[in-house]
Amino acid sequence: MHRRTTSFISTLCLLAGCASPSIPHPGTPTPSPSVPVSLAVPPSTKTWAFNYASGIVSYQISRSAAIESESDSGPHSQISTNTTHESLKLESAGDTVHFTATIDSFSTTIQDSISRPQATQGPIQVIGSFLNDSLLISSDSLTTKDCNPAKSALMTDLHNLFVRIPAQLTQGTNWRDSVEVMGCQGMIPTTTRTTRSYVAAGEATHQGYPVVLVQRVDTISVHGEGSQKQHRLVLDVTGTGTATYYLSPGEGHIVRLSTGQDLSLAITASGRTYHFKQSSKQDFNLVR
Repeated sequence: MHRRTTSFISTLCLLAGCASPSIPHPGTPTPSPSVPVSLAVPPSTKTWAFNYASGIVSYQISRSAAIESESDSGPHSQISTNTTHESLKLESAGDTVHFTATIDSFSTTIQDSISRPQATQGPIQVIGSFLNDSLLISSDSLTTKDCNPAKSALMTDLHNLFVRIPAQLTQGTNWRDSVEVMGCQGMIPTTTRTTRSYVAAGEATHQGYPVVLVQRVDTISVHGEGSQKQHRLVLDVTGTGTATYYLSPGEGHIVRLSTGQDLSLAITASGRTYHFKQSSKQDFNLVR
């Protein structure tokens, strides 16, 4: 049993923070976004406009995830860290942003009693467009024989980086959207459904540049089915997440994005369900 639980943890930890932040159960209200004390900004009556600008931008992304078994008497846990470099070629045409997204490097390390780095994958490319709140991916980009953690991460990152921003932002402006993402948790194909609530927190300074802070609160639901060593696996995940966007209206770029998720996972195999909890963080930083 110990070996099986450890094997499940290894499967789930192949990619740090791979799962996107769920649609709440009927009758459950979505939590209202709030500004953490550490990001509190002074009151402002300014109005800001943010539009994605054409050009090439690159992000260095760091992720970490800690997963722990809740099913057995003895604690079993692992930590996974991941570093990714991604570039986006953007072409803005009216209300539509066409993009080519490329993962240049992708490296994951799983830590328990030893550190086991995974082979670097890349380059991986996805072509698509963003219109209003819809992310459209070309059919060629979606074609893959296997569950690919690197492509799954890139798809999740695109849904985080391309979000609908109201035409005019003032402090306190709030809005909502929802997304559905096909991807992987470990090597299990998954469908993630997310409801996201946003609020414009106000103006601040980041690394000497003026930015507009936007806070996001998520509810998360994931379902997946796959197999491992002839065993059929069913994965169900629920949880919550948060995100903070640092928008540069002048440049038309997201200069930083930090996200966090707290998830409860249930994986069923051979008629038995194993429970895990996972906490993850992701930090996107614009490379200037």
